Amino acid sequence: MIEALYHLSPYAPVVIFTASVLDIFFVTGFILYGAAMMGSVAMMYTTGMITIEGIIIASYLGTLLGNTVNFAVGRLFGKTAFIIKRLEQPRIQKAQGFLRTNGLFLYILVCRFIAIVRPLYAVVLGSMQIKFYRFILYELIVALLWVIFWLIILIQGESLYSHFFGK
Repeated sequence: MIEALYHLSPYAPVVIFTASVLDIFFVTGFILYGAAMMGSVAMMYTTGMITIEGIIIASYLGTLLGNTVNFAVGRLFGKTAFIIKRLEQPRIQKAQGFLRTNGLFLYILVCRFIAIVRPLYAVVLGSMQIKFYRFILYELIVALLWVIFWLIILIQGESLYSHFFGK
């Protein structure tokens, strides 16, 4: 089995990229959970199938693509009568004001780390007509932090566990 995987190792970045897109995409993000992908990435890394740089690039680009598509879907469906009616509610108007002024970065950062809203926050931002350049600027930063955070846990997981919880 391992021998067969080694023959597929040149495709590891493509697999990680695809898994990252599907993990964040709003249609599949609730079904496909990243923990299984992390186990596979750890196996590929420890057996030398992929480097840390390959993991970072593939995961980062996949995450960015998934959330950009989510944002575009939100922008597209944000013009429907159903969504427009929902966005006219006073609480939503207040939230839009907060996101348009100074709360966007915090919103993206917090939502990225909450599993149930991760596949949806970019859809919401797109439907609220948040400017794309502000979304992508913050998304570039938060996606990189996200990938590095999980990569540290993935690579240093055992030593971190031993450090905090003992052997």
